[in-house]
Parts: sequence; structure tokens; C-alpha cells
Amino acid sequence: MTDRIKFLTTLIVRFLVLTFVFFLIWIPIGELYLTLLAWASKCVLWVMGYHTTLVTGEGAPYFLCRGFEIGMKDAHLANFNIIPLIALILATPGVDLMRRAKMLVIGVFVLFCMHVIDFVSHFPMNFSGSAIAEIIVVFMGVCEVAVPFVLWFVLAHKEILGSIR
Repeated sequence: MTDRIKFLTTLIVRFLVLTFVFFLIWIPIGELYLTLLAWASKCVLWVMGYHTTLVTGEGAPYFLCRGFEIGMKDAHLANFNIIPLIALILATPGVDLMRRAKMLVIGVFVLFCMHVIDFVSHFPMNFSGSAIAEIIVVFMGVCEVAVPFVLWFVLAHKEILGSIR
């Protein structure tokens, strides 16, 4: 019983401290992440048949498509759910360095792909009225908070469940 309490206490304290620190760091880094997300989204949109122009520079990037401006203003704050995932992975006790690195790479990649899918889904939803795209957008909006925790559990299940025994 005390091992479980020690595991949870260590995890929670580390998680709270790391989340605070990483959020402060994310504010400037988030804009770089947003630019990378915009370029990846532009490639996916091109494959989907949406010929867009990506405008970067001063302020948040935005797309020009079919005479409309589709902005990403404050999206770096909306996509900050990457912070809890990184904080949870780094805060989990008993994970060796190589496994932790693999967990970070897999977790960040999965979240990045989800962010691309979320952003790209707005195009068919708004331009074509796609019900499937609308379901994806709503699903992403609802699950955005839970996804880092579920992903962390999937990646760190051995350590989490091992602490319960």
C-alpha cells in the first residue's frame, strides 16, 4: 500500500511542477509548433485537393483557400495538450531513460498527427459540409483534454499497473 501511495504522490507532485514549467516554455515554443503544424497540414490539404496558400510571418500563420482566410490564431494555446503528456511521461517514476525517450517520441508524434487531423478536418466541414469531418472536429474538441492521459496510460501501463501490485 505504501508503494502505491509513494508512486502516486511522486507522480502528482512531479506532474504539477513539470506542467507549470512546460506551460511557461510552451508559450514561445508553441508558435514554432504551430508553424510546423501548418506546413504538415498544407501537405495533407494538398493531397486532399485543397490548394491553399500558407501565409506566415508576422502573427499566427493562416491559409488562403477559395478566397477565404482560414486562421490559426491562438491555436498554439489550443494545442497545448502536448504539455500534460510530456509532463506525465517525465513524471512517471520507474521508467528507464530509453523507454522514456521512446514514449516521448511516440506520444508527441501521435498528438501531432491528431492536431493535423483536427485542423485539416475543418476544411471539408466548412467548404463541403462533410458530416464525417464535423464528427471528427467535434470528437477532437471533446476528447482534447483526455487524450494525453489516455495516451500516457497506454504508453506507461507497465509502470502504472506495476505500482499497484
